[in-house]
Amino acid sequence: MVEPERIASLGRDPLGAALLPPEPPPSPEAPPEAPPEGQPEAQPEGQPASPTPANAANTEVASIPSLPVEPERPPQTLSQMFRLVDEGWRQFRAAAGAFPSERMDERLSEDGWTRKQMLAHVAAWHDLTHDRLGKLIMTGQSADLAEKTDSINARVARQAIGRTGGEVLKEMEMTFNRLRRQLARLTDEQLATDDGWAAQVIAANTYGHYEEHRADVYMPPPPDGRRR
Repeated sequence: MVEPERIASLGRDPLGAALLPPEPPPSPEAPPEAPPEGQPEAQPEGQPASPTPANAANTEVASIPSLPVEPERPPQTLSQMFRLVDEGWRQFRAAAGAFPSERMDERLSEDGWTRKQMLAHVAAWHDLTHDRLGKLIMTGQSADLAEKTDSINARVARQAIGRTGGEVLKEMEMTFNRLRRQLARLTDEQLATDDGWAAQVIAANTYGHYEEHRADVYMPPPPDGRRR
């Protein structure tokens, strides 16, 4: 809250004020001058400026807001988990789908995966999480991976080489839908069992995973605002 301004003292005795000539009447206000052509009108003081309309050329996915940050404590209920999973997927899938298909074979680093290999990697971990949660639902016990992480990633990257970006995107979407149906079979108790094992696995392979690879599908807007 802004502190009210203090009124300055005139520095004279009260009688002196009566000797001052009366103030001239205020002159009629001149009509405001029209702004030069092409220049927007000034907004009245104290009123917010009108929002600038978005450039139509930037209506496509140009940037991705930061995805939900993994909380220090995993979600304790399915409703909390679904909010994080669904919002993370919505943003990541939209960005990946808007990325130019001709750039899906670009390498993300000099000796690293291509972009479509990264998306295949995301899809593979959807399916692995689906299967591990299935075992939890059936047995009540957490399920370890049957294969080392590096071996899984290397195999998935090899299999993606001969596929198109469109095929990989479609598979990623299908694996997410399978995983989400599996999540709907869980109970809040199963989500929290074994110190929240299921919640941690879901976070690591959905919204946490999307955040990890967010920069790989980020398309900065062109500097001149035009479409690519």
